[in-house]
Amino acid sequence: MKIALLFFMSAALLLITACVDESIGGAPGETREILVIMYHDFREEAVPTNDAIISTETFRNQIYTLHSAGFETVTFDDLIAFVDYGVPLPPRPVVITIDDGYRSNLEIAAPILQEFDMRAIINVIGISRGRDTYRHTDIPIIPHFRWDEVRPWVQSGVIQIGHHSYDMHRWHRNPYEPWRDGVLPMEGESAEDHRNALKADFKKLQNIIKAELGIEVPVFAYPYGRYNAQTEEILQELGVRVTLTTRASLNVIEYGRPESLFLLGRFNMAEHTDLDTLIRLLQD
Repeated sequence: MKIALLFFMSAALLLITACVDESIGGAPGETREILVIMYHDFREEAVPTNDAIISTETFRNQIYTLHSAGFETVTFDDLIAFVDYGVPLPPRPVVITIDDGYRSNLEIAAPILQEFDMRAIINVIGISRGRDTYRHTDIPIIPHFRWDEVRPWVQSGVIQIGHHSYDMHRWHRNPYEPWRDGVLPMEGESAEDHRNALKADFKKLQNIIKAELGIEVPVFAYPYGRYNAQTEEILQELGVRVTLTTRASLNVIEYGRPESLFLLGRFNMAEHTDLDTLIRLLQD
């Protein structure tokens, strides 16, 4: 029975592959519409009052729905390859992103993604790795995974890592230090000082990721989705190829146009998200 099922699945895959339009991803100037979705934390039970937390059952149903509708997960490396070289993308590509790097990303989300042969990019906050208290305090926070915990998932290909700043994703105002709103300049901060601060923060996490996982990350997810023209300029100087906002919108990327990978929109997936309506929008 298992052999017959494998044969049927293999035959179906070959048929689908043969039917894919070979023009997808072909000539310079060609565009593709890309859906990017965003998660944060996962729990066994729903927390309807918090749009950053999603239940195990709902997440499984959403991944199943995407999979059943023919969506295939792609990575930002895949999008870069399309933009730079015209490397084909699947007919229905979706990028799954998870922000912050909570332990639940590995305990709940990763096994479900693996079950459906799908992948996700986790955008990590560097200073929070392995912590369950807020930076330099004893204020409790949702536990974040350690580097050694995520390493096997990265090696398996189920999880990739994105950059969410080392220490610029702050929510608690410390009266003893100036307040920075994400990666934006502080009040009265010069353009040069801001540039140096963002570069130093980026390089610190980039070096840690390189040391811990042996990879370089071309993706930066803006903390709280906040950015300006200067942050874009600085990140591009640092070699970032993709920047992510929290704007709920579809994206159009273009072969031969690297700037089409900047300031990508993402749909936040909450407990109440009507995924069927979103899919119908993409099919129109």
